[in-house]
Amino acid sequence: MARANPARSPYAATRHLLRNLNDARELRRNPLARTEFAGRTAGEALRAIAMRVDSALHEVGSARHVAILLRVDTERHEAQSVAADLALSIRQFYRERRLAHAAFHIGYLATARAPASVEGDFPARLLSRATSLADSGETASAKAIFADVLASAPDAATACDALLRLATTEAWLHLFDAARTHLDECSELLVRGTFEPARYAALIDGATAARLTLVMFAQGPGAALRDAHDGLPAAATGDRTKLARALAALRVGEASLAGDSLRALTRSTRETFAPELEVDLLTARAEFANFAFSNASLGEELFGRAALLAGAHGLRGRELYARHQLSVARWVHSRRPEDRREYRQLADAVDRSMPARLRSILALVAADVEVAIGSPERALSAANAIASVSTNRYESVSARALAAAALLRMGRLDDAATEAALAREAARAEGHTRVLSLAQRICAQAYFIAGNRRAARTAIEESIECALRFSSPYVQAQAQAIRGRIAGRP
Repeated sequence: MARANPARSPYAATRHLLRNLNDARELRRNPLARTEFAGRTAGEALRAIAMRVDSALHEVGSARHVAILLRVDTERHEAQSVAADLALSIRQFYRERRLAHAAFHIGYLATARAPASVEGDFPARLLSRATSLADSGETASAKAIFADVLASAPDAATACDALLRLATTEAWLHLFDAARTHLDECSELLVRGTFEPARYAALIDGATAARLTLVMFAQGPGAALRDAHDGLPAAATGDRTKLARALAALRVGEASLAGDSLRALTRSTRETFAPELEVDLLTARAEFANFAFSNASLGEELFGRAALLAGAHGLRGRELYARHQLSVARWVHSRRPEDRREYRQLADAVDRSMPARLRSILALVAADVEVAIGSPERALSAANAIASVSTNRYESVSARALAAAALLRMGRLDDAATEAALAREAARAEGHTRVLSLAQRICAQAYFIAGNRRAARTAIEESIECALRFSSPYVQAQAQAIRGRIAGRP
């Protein structure tokens, strides 16, 4: 068969380049790559080309186009399979592929010739790029790339990295059994493999954080927090583990523990974090500012920074979450109709193409903010959406309590009292103290409206007792105001 001529057209050149990234002999023929070999060893040139390819992929912008380039051209997957994963007809797929190559060509030409001393590791860069795809909703393509890297991993560290990223993606898709299997495979490799000490510590940290995240999604944040207290290996004291512990603490309302973990991360001696960890730290700090201090201005600043950083690194899911939270913070702070409209435009764009975990989190936010300052009908709809995708009892009981709050605002007193009582009993039996505070606050109002002041007083006292440790100052103030009304104070 005749060899492909990469000089025939820009499309031919980019296809040839992506298909031969590790073949110095072929790349010397490619007009896009041949100049990188001047004054360099073959290894140096290949690393420089990989750096330029990575930069060009970043410039492509569209996650779908990046998925096409990596899977069809770099990994050589069948076009029909990739088209099916992307929900494209074959004709549409080939149109998108042409556009992807055109954008890649422009991005590649815009990159400067990399220095001869450049260090590069293409499998690691491919894993990073696939992580961006997973974060942007192209999960089928991301999983396929992780599997490819795993099958041809040059060392145990790369295989562990691929397994951790694959397991994390599966956890966000609520594929918990698959995630556990891949985390177990990673643990086996960590036991029998050979690693540099710093790399080993980073992988142990990543594996521990991934397990805590899986437990939080599958069993609830309380279970993850118990594991963080009791079940961590001695070596697992890294940044990702601290962040996973902080997020679990925030979800259950343990503000002191969350603050300690976040302060430890902020004081980290490392100069930089991986982009996804930096984004997650910014959003966690923003949530903590809103929860512990009711500091909307600081929360807005941190969410804004997180959204910009996530967008710059192609982390579209994290960018969406940060922008979503930023719009909530603005609406809560200003109560202006235009801020409410901006938030609802983002909320209404959430659909089933997004990972199940992201939809669950955003529905919880929607129910909470709408029942507080928005539409009780929208709050009830969001609470029902949580119930449909929840994977643990903490979420389902939270959904029931939020539904009760929405029903109360809608004037459906009997329904609200019934839902709140069910949420209260479940929260009390299962130890969900933050949810118990909300459920008893709703019960207290329902009892008071019905004329049962004694039951209302008992319920609000328990709500306040729970809120003092596990809820925000804003919620505590709400509960105190309800107690005042029950007591007959103006």
